[in-house]
Amino acid sequence: MHLGAIPTLAPYLLPRVVPAIRDDYPDLRLFFREATTDDLLEDLRAGRLDAILIALPYEVGDVEVQFLFADGYQLAVRPDDPIARKQILRGPDIADMHLMLLARGHCLQRHALSAFEPGGPVQDRSFEATSLPTLIAMVAEGLGATLLPQVAIDAGVADGQGVALVPLDGACPRRMVLAWRKASPRATEFRRLGDELVRIRDGFRR
Repeated sequence: MHLGAIPTLAPYLLPRVVPAIRDDYPDLRLFFREATTDDLLEDLRAGRLDAILIALPYEVGDVEVQFLFADGYQLAVRPDDPIARKQILRGPDIADMHLMLLARGHCLQRHALSAFEPGGPVQDRSFEATSLPTLIAMVAEGLGATLLPQVAIDAGVADGQGVALVPLDGACPRRMVLAWRKASPRATEFRRLGDELVRIRDGFRR
């Protein structure tokens, strides 16, 4: 099975769930590709990938999708930032706040900006990153704040990195899905894979 996944999910979910999947299905051979949503959709339609792990909302066209889980956000700031003392943040608390985000082409950029609408945060155009670890390093150096997805936080992306995380209340989460071609004869296998991903992830979160 050739599986694709977006960069804000692949390194934080797949290393944790793949060993369990291989234990349960020892004859399954998995091949992975990490890329942006547009590239993954193109490879899916061209038959180079069998299924892809992506985040909605996104215009995916005529493909089958299986909802996996909702993925919220937390605000990452330096520990000495006054915001770090808050127990929880709401939309008005970060209205018009300038955030460092991933570069254009990463769906997390658009999802983060639309998490609170109307009156949500805006992007700091002076800096764009290509990975979450780079964003975290910039926050730790006092250069700004960012939103981190919960799936990455659960995997420890911010542990020991010198940043404080503040939960957000009322933020619209992105919806993580498994997608495949509607005409694929392997739809039953993909649904089973999706169920396994949810089951294993829920086990890690307990």
